[in-house]
Amino acid sequence: MQLKNDGDFLFLLADAAATTFQYGNPDALCSPLANAKKKGESLVETYAHFVKDYFVKKLGTTVSSYDQEYLKETTPDDSSSRLWWFQVCSEVAYFQVAPKNDSVRSAQVNTRYNLDLCKNVYGEGVYPDVFMTNLYYGGTSIAASKIVFTNGSQDPWRHASKQKSSEDMPSYIIKCSNCGHGTDLRGCPQLPFRIEGDSSNCTSPEAVNIVRKQIVKNIDLWLSQCHEPTRTW
Repeated sequence: MQLKNDGDFLFLLADAAATTFQYGNPDALCSPLANAKKKGESLVETYAHFVKDYFVKKLGTTVSSYDQEYLKETTPDDSSSRLWWFQVCSEVAYFQVAPKNDSVRSAQVNTRYNLDLCKNVYGEGVYPDVFMTNLYYGGTSIAASKIVFTNGSQDPWRHASKQKSSEDMPSYIIKCSNCGHGTDLRGCPQLPFRIEGDSSNCTSPEAVNIVRKQIVKNIDLWLSQCHEPTRTW
């Protein structure tokens, strides 16, 4: 599979690093780069091997899911990418753009690239109205209750989550060196995916198990508070 759009290719290259950190495998990227630097080897070539051998082959990344023409397909083999991008393009934005300095993400992967992708894949009317999304869901004052928030301590996305507990919306941080995105359900590291959230390779499996027990405890409490509605005859 070849990516014809330069922006799509550059997004893939950056996402290889972002995904590896996000799902609890920082050493898979940092170790070979550190070794290459120590030996005076090319960091670019080392990163290229990482993308090909680890991100694509070992993690099983579908390269086509980064292709805008593929994302247009309404019944793609990998539907999760199209669904996630639709949420990005219609509600939350969450555009991952390059900072001004010191980034593996190309400056071409900017806000314009993301907006053009949204228009190209979903059409003219799909646009991330973040203001209305925050208004509808309450923004930082979440318009809901009885929700458990869990975040891995190494998950970059935890900063977009609720990290401070409240009575009806408890929040837990799972602390370990490879606890990333979805640690509560998938164990750690989260990729490659293991059946039933196995935590055998986790640097601190007990941290995962403690939070899982807290989740069950909260849900049990909320279910116990449910009552049959009063019937009037």
